Amino acid sequence: MNGVIKATLAQATRFGHLLVLLATFALAVIIGQSSPNRINGYNYYTQIDLLQGCDPNDGDSCIYRQLIYRASFSLALLFFLLALLVIPSDYVNKSFWVPKFGFAIGLFIAFWWGENNFFSGWSEFARVVSFFWLIVQGLLLIDFSHDAHDILMTERTNGDGEDATPYRLYLVVSFCCYFLAVLGLVYLFMNYTGCGLGMFFVILTLVVGVITSIVSMLNQVNKGILTPGIVFAYSVFMCWYALLSHPDEDCNPTADSNNGQQNGAMAVVCVVSFVILIYCVSNGTKILNIFNPNGEGVMMSYQDNPTSGYRANLHNTLRGDNVTTTQPASGDAESNQVASTTDSGVAGSSSADGAANGPDSSGTAHERFFFHVLLFLATCYCTMILTSWGQTNGAPAAEGSGRQQRESMWLIIVSQWVFLLLYIRVLQVSYNNNAEA
Repeated sequence: MNGVIKATLAQATRFGHLLVLLATFALAVIIGQSSPNRINGYNYYTQIDLLQGCDPNDGDSCIYRQLIYRASFSLALLFFLLALLVIPSDYVNKSFWVPKFGFAIGLFIAFWWGENNFFSGWSEFARVVSFFWLIVQGLLLIDFSHDAHDILMTERTNGDGEDATPYRLYLVVSFCCYFLAVLGLVYLFMNYTGCGLGMFFVILTLVVGVITSIVSMLNQVNKGILTPGIVFAYSVFMCWYALLSHPDEDCNPTADSNNGQQNGAMAVVCVVSFVILIYCVSNGTKILNIFNPNGEGVMMSYQDNPTSGYRANLHNTLRGDNVTTTQPASGDAESNQVASTTDSGVAGSSSADGAANGPDSSGTAHERFFFHVLLFLATCYCTMILTSWGQTNGAPAAEGSGRQQRESMWLIIVSQWVFLLLYIRVLQVSYNNNAEA
């Protein structure tokens, strides 16, 4: 019962902080989309000027982006301070909700009187930091895809013998992933391959997706079709995401506009990112298992008796370490308990953390710290999503020098390449381990 209470309190606290992030960004979006000119020029005490350095033909878009930058910076300050304050105090983490909302929203409003140049500089910082969120996002997806494969392929029995439902679900989900990947590639070839660079990105994505799918199905690798299907679909999505920032209309049909197709694309990206955020918030620091040498996969950590035992996680796989998959003996209950993963999914918590992580706790010190660092990264990434990784002066991608747009495009596509290289490494180590078996 205590474990259930602790998990509920920890998740409720995480969702509370996510609500602070969503509420602040929602306020900025509503004001920026509905009444940008009512905010700009306000001079009851001192005048608000949100058009400094803006493109004269895209004033409303510039004001909207500047409001997003201000909301982002207020949230980044909040989560940075909380990351420091929650290390010694669990009470700060799970309390003071009115001051937390007030700090984020009040600071956002106070920043209306700030200089655009400062917040444009902040957006450049957020642009670079977003790359690291994309890397973490890719690692999570690889971990998730392998866990989904292991869980669905685990034999289950019912009164009539082996239960085939998981296998059917496995095939359906795999088919959907490949269908979405093919559909996305057709769309990319039709609309985003008018220039050489766009054609290169799309063909590379196709070739790597086909090769990794074939390799994964080999008996020597034995990773099935679900894992490469998820990876293939995600890599197509990332290719499209990168080309949305291309400043050339031949490679990006949305480059000449801040509305229409650009808004539709932003909605799709927002939905995908929101699902990933919810996944992170629900699991908390279980997602640290992708880095922890002694951990299991995020989803596998919920399994009471996975047939694969303590499966090698992504960190071990990428290093090429051999992992023993035998279950501990039943008599080693104490050692099994010590090695098992806590609610955070991270093994080996210190005794101090364990004492602080009681039924009324929102997590250990390192769990609380990590979660606010995660929200800091998410804040920077949301800044880019809500402004379509666009230019700080509000102009469409096709206008101006295109430096910021090309920077965004390369940050996204390089994160896709890193993601694919990590997955290829996983396949290579799986082959090596099976060859040695």
